[in-house]
Amino acid sequence: MGANGILGAGAPLICGAALAAKFRGKGEVGITFTGDGASNQGTFLESMNLAVVWNLPVIFVIENNGYAESTARDYGTAVDSYVDRAAGFGIPGVTVDGTDFFAVYEAAGEVIRRAREGGGPSLLECKMIRFYGHFEGDAQTYRAPGELDDIRSNKDCLKKFAHAVTQADVISPGELDAIDKEVAALIDRAVTEAKEAPLPTAADLLTDVYVKY
Repeated sequence: MGANGILGAGAPLICGAALAAKFRGKGEVGITFTGDGASNQGTFLESMNLAVVWNLPVIFVIENNGYAESTARDYGTAVDSYVDRAAGFGIPGVTVDGTDFFAVYEAAGEVIRRAREGGGPSLLECKMIRFYGHFEGDAQTYRAPGELDDIRSNKDCLKKFAHAVTQADVISPGELDAIDKEVAALIDRAVTEAKEAPLPTAADLLTDVYVKY
């Protein structure tokens, strides 16, 4: 549904989308992604309540990376787990290692299946990490000494995925390298084409802004 400028504001929007999906009856599910800090917004909590009252097919995903900008989660959130918070609204939830692709895949599949079968909303808390600051130039002085080194070495989701699939002989290291090179080439080509593209015209300002019925 696009982005908006208010943290946590995707939750009420997705409730509207899920309500429409419920009436269409085609098995569609609404999913909203919110950080641990943004989930403290009142609109997010109100949305969880609304989703239960209307029994909406909604998945509330909390990307818990431990920091709300520069505020540690333990300092700004009263509960130990966001699953506990969801329980206060009667919403079942599960916490997974967000750096483990397969764990997220399995957990997401289960809550999506539940929503499609009329079971209502669920919450999925993904324990995440972030390598960089909240914004460009964030010195991250609020992080413990050595914290970044540890997560880069032991919690890199791409490294964990690559290790899992190569150990299981699903794909070879060479094939992964080829994929990386292909993606890098796509990015380089996109940057080149963007720089060489003509400047937008005044008419482009209104392109795709208003819906035409």
